[in-house]
Amino acid sequence: MANSNSFTGNLTYFLFTCTAIALIAKPSSVVRLLLFIIMQMYQAYVELPVISNHWLITTFVNLTILQSFVYLIIKRRSFYIDKAEFLETFAPLVKMELIVLYFYAVFHKLNAGFFDTESSCAVEFLLLQNNYYNILPSSKTLLTLNIYATLIIEILIPVLIIIRKTRTWGILIGLLFHCIIAYNPINGFYDFSSMIFALYFLFTGTNFSNNIYAYYDKFLRRKINLKNRLLQFNIVNLALFVFSVVFLLLLVHYYNKLFQDYFRHILWTLYSMGYIIIFALSIRSTEKPDRSNSFSFAHFSLLLFPIIVFLNGLCPYLGLKTEASYAMFSNLRTEAGESNHFIVPASTQLFDYQKDIVEIVDSSDPELQKLAEAGKLLPFFQFRTMVRNTMPEKVTYLRNGEPKVFEVSKASLSPELLQKEWFVLEKLMRFRHFYRNGYSPCTH
Repeated sequence: MANSNSFTGNLTYFLFTCTAIALIAKPSSVVRLLLFIIMQMYQAYVELPVISNHWLITTFVNLTILQSFVYLIIKRRSFYIDKAEFLETFAPLVKMELIVLYFYAVFHKLNAGFFDTESSCAVEFLLLQNNYYNILPSSKTLLTLNIYATLIIEILIPVLIIIRKTRTWGILIGLLFHCIIAYNPINGFYDFSSMIFALYFLFTGTNFSNNIYAYYDKFLRRKINLKNRLLQFNIVNLALFVFSVVFLLLLVHYYNKLFQDYFRHILWTLYSMGYIIIFALSIRSTEKPDRSNSFSFAHFSLLLFPIIVFLNGLCPYLGLKTEASYAMFSNLRTEAGESNHFIVPASTQLFDYQKDIVEIVDSSDPELQKLAEAGKLLPFFQFRTMVRNTMPEKVTYLRNGEPKVFEVSKASLSPELLQKEWFVLEKLMRFRHFYRNGYSPCTH
């Protein structure tokens, strides 16, 4: 919500923010949790098909939680659900979904574009982050190493998490990794990182949650003692009060000029570092680790959404959508009968959506004209959606090499661009733009 800056953008964002605040105020309330996830799922539905990968995964997680709740209602023949059983029902499924996400985060990057230092997102991200913070050198050797380091870390995290004995270190490495990439100026990645942090919680043992409670309880006790002492009127307390007000105002003034994105540099830093420190302290606990099976599930029907999460990642290789398939910033290219993936060839595509290609020659619409000037191509499915949304006065294009013209005044004579696909496909499928000749720059 912080990254979208849409707290007051529309009613659904406002209500969703309200349900988040209400849930934070009372996290033990199942009713508030259900209201929160229902609002998130509704917001995701409204945004489809223009939806980010982390928002899509969040939706799948919430669907999994809701399905688990319904399953327990039917199983127990009661609306009273034990909270511990509720957590134990959905947690293994959500863990599977996180592992699937990591699998595709690595698998999609096994392509020629990601290993090319001239176009790799790993290189571009490091350069942008380094230009902003100016910490590391930008030698070609370091840029090349960053490509392999990114893959190694993204492989290492899920592997360590899956293995019970190394799970703690996998979480710690993951926390540090996602904490750092959240500072990249190319995007507000703290939205993605905060989602990962939340899912990591499901892999933690009782040490972590017990420590959180212990620190919170200690804070409350110290707060009461400190409050009683500060309420006593004397010169020291008065001076301390005045100094605190002035100091806070100066701090706000300083950071207001220093940082434009204060959510990332202040709130995210406080949240992420607090989470990491408490988790690191939990590692030192002498309590025995959790020996339960992390991925055991209550009923085979509950595997519905983990399977859908897996199939969603396959979409580019099946000839379906290329956006919101966890291929973000991976340099993957599978359109126009070509694939730059080292393992999966274009011949695996069962559907022809990525083979039906449009090249825009000229258009009266500024957005379509930008694509034409940039030499970008796009699948006909996406082109048709754009034309229906913008209704340009005129657009000249090539469809699979065949020249065509669309004029809004003669729209009835060009019905192919006004036809709609099945509603579900319109909601679920979105394709990215791409360049010819296999070039795959760093794009979302």
